[in-house]
Amino acid sequence: MSQLNALYAWIKSYASTQHTRIALTEINSIISGMTGIPREHLLTHEDIVLSNTDIERIKKAVKKRATHYPLQYIVGSVEFMGINFLIDPGVLIPRPETELLVETALTYMADREYRTVLDLCCGSGVIGLSIASMERNAFISFTDNSKRAVHLTIKNSESLGLTPRVRFYTGDLFSRVPASERFDLIVSNPPYVPHARMRHLQKEVLYEPVTAIDGGRKGMEVIKRIIQQAGKFLNQNGMLIIEHDDTQKRYLETLCTDTDQTALKYMKTINDLSGLPRISIFSRK
Repeated sequence: MSQLNALYAWIKSYASTQHTRIALTEINSIISGMTGIPREHLLTHEDIVLSNTDIERIKKAVKKRATHYPLQYIVGSVEFMGINFLIDPGVLIPRPETELLVETALTYMADREYRTVLDLCCGSGVIGLSIASMERNAFISFTDNSKRAVHLTIKNSESLGLTPRVRFYTGDLFSRVPASERFDLIVSNPPYVPHARMRHLQKEVLYEPVTAIDGGRKGMEVIKRIIQQAGKFLNQNGMLIIEHDDTQKRYLETLCTDTDQTALKYMKTINDLSGLPRISIFSRK
């Protein structure tokens, strides 16, 4: 038996003793992440030789994954919009459904020739950096209340060569954004999961920062604050595009009225690939 096949056999046996299963794609991601060997190379070269140090690191990572520790934290990266981003423990792991937010933003940017964007609650920066990667004339600002998240966004912007077109703030929502700043577009994936649903989330999510997920009793605490404040930071024809829970559409539709003090009006909600309401769009009144 080759060294690689022996390692696969050990992983399968260990996972069985832990009453769990680790998919082959995840195993190869772990091996690749620990050794630098491309995943596709693992599928075609079973005679690969691994050092004892590599094997021990792989086994340690597998044991961690068997506890439902997120694979992305183990390998230190995540793919989003076809781009490889760094990811660290303590920062929210981007989800595939958030790609709809980026795709929607890019559509409006092309139609309205938007150039200035604020990625609010930026986390690892994948939303704004994806936009910057695909819109070469865009200038993106990022803000988050987590210093760790902002530091990771800076690292991701450097690795993608985007630093000339980005700016960073650390603070609660708009608190550190200069009052005179105006944007064509604000995009945000804020904490929005209703508190009662937190206990029903996958075990992997329990390793992620609660403050980036828990949106309060109805999941709307941060979203309401964003909608109340965002209009003051938008240009006259600017827009806010925000991701939210699939239970919140009706509330968002009625949140902005002609008599309230917000500077925004509700435009529409877009469903995700599962047919669930996921992205809502607001424009400056």
